[in-house]
Formats: sequence, C-alpha cells, structure tokens
Amino acid sequence: MYSTAIEMRAKSGLLSCQGFSLVELMIVVAVLGIVSAIAIPAYQGYIAEARTATMLQSIETIRVFQESRRVQQGEYVEGTYDPSNPDVAGGLKDAAVLDWSPNITSDFVTFVITCQTDAVSPECTRSSGYQVTATHIEGGSVCRVHNQTSVTVC
Repeated sequence: MYSTAIEMRAKSGLLSCQGFSLVELMIVVAVLGIVSAIAIPAYQGYIAEARTATMLQSIETIRVFQESRRVQQGEYVEGTYDPSNPDVAGGLKDAAVLDWSPNITSDFVTFVITCQTDAVSPECTRSSGYQVTATHIEGGSVCRVHNQTSVTVC
C-alpha cells in the first residue's frame, strides 16, 4: 500500500526525484575555475597598484616634512623608519631627526632616507638633496630623489 501511494505521487508529479547530473556539476566547476583564473591576477594587480600609491603618498608626506625642516634648520636629514621598531633612536619618528611616522599603525613599509651629500649625521650638506626608498614587506619598492628644485625616479 505504501509503494502504491509513492507510485501515484510520482505519476501525478507530486514526488520529484530530480538533481544535477555529474556533467552539469563539472561544467559549473570549470566555469568557476575560468572566472577565478581571470579575477585573481586582476585583484593582485590592484593590490600592487594600491600599495605603490600608498608608498608614493608617504614619500610625498616625507617631502613636506623635509622641506619644513630645511626652511627651519637649513638642511635635510637622513634616517630610517622600520615598522618592526618605529621608536628607535635616530629613526624618522625621532623628533630630533624628522618627527615623522606613517598614518597607518599597521604599516608594513620600511622607509630609508639617504643624503646625496653627507654632513654630520643625520644632516645632509646644505646644498644636498636626498633619496627616499620605500620597501613593502611583501615585495615591491618605490624610490625618489629629491633635490631642492626637482624630483626624479631612482
């Protein structure tokens, strides 16, 4: 009696035993693979461009701090900002050097400023420019040379 009721429901359309075939599932997996093969490299490129833009913005901020120091004290300075030890004496965050640090507290970029012509550390000679190199911990770096009148790519 029970099997007769199931047969009647199946014939009337009330009981459906449909699903996805193996071929249909394989097609969906293949389409997802193709979409991810296109999307992942594009996303990684976007991340690299954003990282570079952030480093360039920080270098521009350093330039503003350096120009302020040059106006006040007559020279640029050199130093390093290391995110693993940002408060090290003589680093860029040190008020005696530049009193600069990135706006982002979870920064993974090391900044190194070197003088084109050294004077008494950490100061550059009065007519010297400086070079800023920003290196991200996950790869990629940006470098700019700043003179009193121009900025060039290293």
